[in-house]
Amino acid sequence: MNAHKYLIVAVMLAGCCWVVRPARAADEPEDVINYAYSSWIGSGFYKIGDRTVYLLRGPFSYTLRETDTEKWGLELLLPATIGFNDNTDGNVGTVTFVPGLRLNYPVLDNWWLKPFGQFGFGKDFSGSDIAWIYGVGIESLATFELKSSELDFGTAFTWADQSQSGGGSDSGFSMFDIGLNTRWPTNITVLDRKSDLNLYFVYTQFVNDLNFERVDEDTKNIQRLYKFGIALSSKEKYPILGLFDLSGGGLDVTFGKGYFGMGLTTGFPF
Repeated sequence: MNAHKYLIVAVMLAGCCWVVRPARAADEPEDVINYAYSSWIGSGFYKIGDRTVYLLRGPFSYTLRETDTEKWGLELLLPATIGFNDNTDGNVGTVTFVPGLRLNYPVLDNWWLKPFGQFGFGKDFSGSDIAWIYGVGIESLATFELKSSELDFGTAFTWADQSQSGGGSDSGFSMFDIGLNTRWPTNITVLDRKSDLNLYFVYTQFVNDLNFERVDEDTKNIQRLYKFGIALSSKEKYPILGLFDLSGGGLDVTFGKGYFGMGLTTGFPF
């Protein structure tokens, strides 16, 4: 197995690993974790103010109906996330599972609209109640052929929230994403798929400032984020154990005011 295959396998394992951390003491202040956002943020290490967050997210999906330029397709989304939140108040482990459906509809030969809806749960290991997580949105992806590469232009709108005892109304968020990706053909073969090299940038604007975590004496609000990524991907998804599909694997860096993150990615997120 060459180095590029290890990259794809690393992303696969991100959804399967378990992180064991000591739970926060019961008499310490209770923080309301924004499970809704952690379900969409992706795998990696993130720094938000004085809080450090480690997430391992398996963005698994299963193709129910193949799509092309002439017919619509349907995907079963099966994202599972485990995490570890650490700050000066203590630390706590978390887990989320938010399955859903995504429709892939070809508007033109090079343009797809992808509405989606998801519903699931989040739980930490400090004894708090289960949080019910739900979200809807729509993605748009247009592809343009250049002389020696392809250019992808993506946009997305996502609204998500959670219902949890003590969660208040600060956990919900809505965000708009816009991104560009350049895809370059390579001679690299991963899992019997010919792979492309992707270099991409994504700008995220929160319609309402994201309150990543509501704490009694402090809040961490995020307005906008900037993401740069590199990944290998294939137009034909990589099969994982014959049960799930992944579009690719790579690394990205995300930053904003009071926020910094590095993590694993499956490629251009549109």
